[in-house]
Amino acid sequence: MKKQYYIQFALLIVIVPFGLYSFKTILSRWEKNLELGKKTTEQNYLNVPFHEPSNPNTPFTAPENWPTKENRAPLDRSPKEFSSKVITLGTGTPTPNPFRNGAAHALVVNGYPYFVDCGEGWWRGLTKAVQAQKDIDLINTFKFKNLKYMFLTHLHEDHTVGLPSFINNPYKFHDGADKKVYGPEGVDEMISHINAAWEIDRHDVTQADSKRGADGATAVGVPLSENIDNNGRKIFEDENVIVEAFPTKHGALKHTYAYRFTCKPDGRIVVFGGDGTYSEGLVNASKDADLLVVEGITRKNIKYATWGGETEEEKVKTIGEYHMFPNLLKRVYNESKVKNIVLVHVQNYNDPDKFDRHDVLHEMIDEGIQNILMAEDGDIY
Repeated sequence: MKKQYYIQFALLIVIVPFGLYSFKTILSRWEKNLELGKKTTEQNYLNVPFHEPSNPNTPFTAPENWPTKENRAPLDRSPKEFSSKVITLGTGTPTPNPFRNGAAHALVVNGYPYFVDCGEGWWRGLTKAVQAQKDIDLINTFKFKNLKYMFLTHLHEDHTVGLPSFINNPYKFHDGADKKVYGPEGVDEMISHINAAWEIDRHDVTQADSKRGADGATAVGVPLSENIDNNGRKIFEDENVIVEAFPTKHGALKHTYAYRFTCKPDGRIVVFGGDGTYSEGLVNASKDADLLVVEGITRKNIKYATWGGETEEEKVKTIGEYHMFPNLLKRVYNESKVKNIVLVHVQNYNDPDKFDRHDVLHEMIDEGIQNILMAEDGDIY
């Protein structure tokens, strides 16, 4: 068996005079934490057997899915001045990357979780976070009775396919709360269909020897499409958070939202932008926020995208209607004056020999966005 050699990489931090505008000068104050996650093997960080495919231009074989392109383990990058925490449970895209869950996040306030989007692997993402992070009590945070509130930015499959697990799995483990799922018009029908489709799970438990009731086994969908304009509207409040919804722009979808959470204990403002391109609603949602969690996609290497058309021009037009190119995220950054950005749902394309996990991050920094990081599944911010 081939012997593995362990190499420690250190992040080079270069200090230059104030005012210089270069990649190294605008690295986030958090970026130094990357050195903690760069322990790797000669083979790949995950130590997964890998055979380079002969055709790297399919959704299954794209370089972003290769274990050799995963560069680090989850980190706790959360600022110490805030008690609230953001957990990136899933940072993947519809591309079938076996090492990343679909879009899913949690905001933890006073030890209570509020979930945003529920992509493929949501349920397993909880376990990865619990096992990866030692300085936050996620075992108690994710107690089944706490898994109650979900906010969907839009109803595309890659942001909702984990909902049956969110609704049913806690109940199977003899606990759970009845769920509330907030989202665009149609979310009530989606949840109703899920309840009906998995009725057999509830029936099995309620008819078993335990004769348990159905409490905690279902969910209700709360549609938000009425009276939400670019100024936003409060849609939820409890003792921990105030949640406002703002319209965003994501292709032809009529209703898509960014969610602005105001955390009552520490005053922190966290925005989840979901998928989409520049919009006035996203700018307003992000105004002076402490953190924006948002998607990003390469512009420089868009010609390597595995969808969107045959030519680069076709891909720019089609993909640009759905996703955030670096110059457009720079507009959001400039106009909102958001303090920090975390990239998720990153679509990063290139020739395999030139692919770098940080390519899209570098594009964003080259556009002039400061204090921006790129997330892995299980990170805390």
